[in-house]
Amino acid sequence: MVDHALGRAAAAPESRAGLLVWATAHRAFLGDLAFVVVLSVLHGFDLSIDDHPSWMQWWWPLLVSVPATALLLLRRRVPWVVLCALLAVTVGLTALKLSIGGLNLVILVAIYSVCVRSSLTASAVAAAVAMAYPISELIVYEMTPVEGLLRISGAIVNLVMVVGWGRAIRVGRLRAAQLQQTMALLDQARDQLAADAAAVERARIAREFHDIVSHNLSVVALRAGVARALIDRDREHARQTLQELEQSSRGALGEMRKLLAALRDRNAASDDPDDWQPTPTLDRVDALVDSVRGGQVTWQLDRRGQVRELGPGVEMTAYRIVQEAMTNVLKHAGAGQARVLLDYGPTALRIEVTNQVSGVAARPVSQQSGHGLIGLRERVALLGGTLTAHPILNGFHLEAVLPCGDNSDLA
Repeated sequence: MVDHALGRAAAAPESRAGLLVWATAHRAFLGDLAFVVVLSVLHGFDLSIDDHPSWMQWWWPLLVSVPATALLLLRRRVPWVVLCALLAVTVGLTALKLSIGGLNLVILVAIYSVCVRSSLTASAVAAAVAMAYPISELIVYEMTPVEGLLRISGAIVNLVMVVGWGRAIRVGRLRAAQLQQTMALLDQARDQLAADAAAVERARIAREFHDIVSHNLSVVALRAGVARALIDRDREHARQTLQELEQSSRGALGEMRKLLAALRDRNAASDDPDDWQPTPTLDRVDALVDSVRGGQVTWQLDRRGQVRELGPGVEMTAYRIVQEAMTNVLKHAGAGQARVLLDYGPTALRIEVTNQVSGVAARPVSQQSGHGLIGLRERVALLGGTLTAHPILNGFHLEAVLPCGDNSDLA
């Protein structure tokens, strides 16, 4: 018994909440229903205390007025049908000189329903049609000119107020719908911008991973091959090569840790010095070239002009260009010579990476333009520079020009 009582007590609030939700969802219908009930009761009270013809019972007009008033429940679906039916009932009761109760108010509500769902022309037509009731009243009750003028003037004022109110509500609803549509379009545009920004960021991250992984794995493969060739002939040299391989691997892991940490939390800074690596600049090109020495390609690094800091954007892009070009040489060149030139001009930095393959007949050497060169072109284009890469006789030539100035803060 106790369990049943607790169950009923718990179900009572849920049923009340469900009833409240239903009432909120149908509040417009319930409002119309309450209006119909109130007008019907008032009309019945008016008929019960007022005089009526001897040939009829006092409640007979309710058989017509109550159903007509109940048509308000359909005013949102068929407003014109409701208006015409109400006018017919009202004019008929007026012709019989019977009390119409609150049907005059119901007509005004029906006109409002037409106005909020129709054009201005349709609203004017509805108001003109509604004038049938005051005109019929004027004729049936044989009003004097003054009474008729006052009655028609009052009806016109009421219709103007209702039509104006209905038009204002319609315009407000249309503006609200347009505003909602505009907000939806803005949300779509915001989502599209966010998706585009995410795609750009993914492409940038992919380029960073490509630069880091491709170059360092090429260096690791080069060093491992040198160590394998020297392990039996020159153990000391092989040991040194393995140490350099270890340093290259650690450097690559450090750069990847930094990039992954940025992906996890772009606003968080790592407290571990091993996880932090500075943004690559042209100062590190010497170490980059030294890391690939000892293989079948002989490397040469030259600098021209006034060597200076060019800003983090230009410095990092220039470093990545040299790194990608050297990686392509290691992948495709085999044996031969390679040269890296950094030409510091007054307004631009020119980068040249050229390799010559030895031991083959004179012919152009082609390198496929993969994702690395595509990424480099995007980097250079962001800075307003140019990049060209093409095969030459027994080799390949890459040249990039990055705009820069004398200011060191140029990015």
